[in-house]
Amino acid sequence: MTAICVANNKGGVGKTTTAVNLAAGLARLNFRVLVVDVDGQANATYALTGRVHPVPSLYDVLVGDRKLETVLWKTNEENVWIVPGDGRLQNADVEMASRPGREWRLAKALYGQDFDYIILDTPPSLGVLTQNALAAAHRVLIPISLTEFSLIGMDKLEATIEDLRDQLDLYDLEIAGVVATFYENTTTANETWGILEKKFEGRMLETHIPKNLDLEKAHRENESILSFAPNSSGGQAYMQLAREVKRLVPAHTRPYDRRRSTHSA
Repeated sequence: MTAICVANNKGGVGKTTTAVNLAAGLARLNFRVLVVDVDGQANATYALTGRVHPVPSLYDVLVGDRKLETVLWKTNEENVWIVPGDGRLQNADVEMASRPGREWRLAKALYGQDFDYIILDTPPSLGVLTQNALAAAHRVLIPISLTEFSLIGMDKLEATIEDLRDQLDLYDLEIAGVVATFYENTTTANETWGILEKKFEGRMLETHIPKNLDLEKAHRENESILSFAPNSSGGQAYMQLAREVKRLVPAHTRPYDRRRSTHSA
């Protein structure tokens, strides 16, 4: 089992679209996938189930005493399950702030889950919820749109990853890669790509996710792009991304135990 956190503290870069469609792509490669919706907007929950801010949800696991298994649902995608989010998560950072071991609550809740991949969709912030997702992850996937403003905040995200690695002894938490989203072959995009190649040397993924209206339509229909329009440019790109992630971040066979994998050699 391998956990991948899809993170970028800048909004509007396609985190949820990437989380949902990467999960669907990995499922089509015969993996069992769990999506965890850590974002109070709960867009991943809606995209995969059609339900809006369901209760109970991940909030009741992180802030309350509910077991994760009691909020684990089958989605509209074969071989994809979800721990849903709801709007109450928008207050969870404050409610969890003073709790001992607050960064580990999600990792503890996921203990023993037996999936091939866990995909963690995060909010556009670096608060306690995102820190929980990073602490629960083995690798970080960073979606980024290649605009002139796309580099804003990247240093802060890297610093947060470094801080958590040091403070929580997450020696194996690494950036799996940076994936370009909403891609168009423009001068700005190519210049930004060049800057990112220098910054993330060797970690820029080959897959580019194009700007594609079918991706938005698929969300409205509560389907992945691979169900809604698999032959579209977006569908082909996300299938390619799943293959690339499979190669870069192989799934492990043992059940989820983040703390054991962190502290063992």
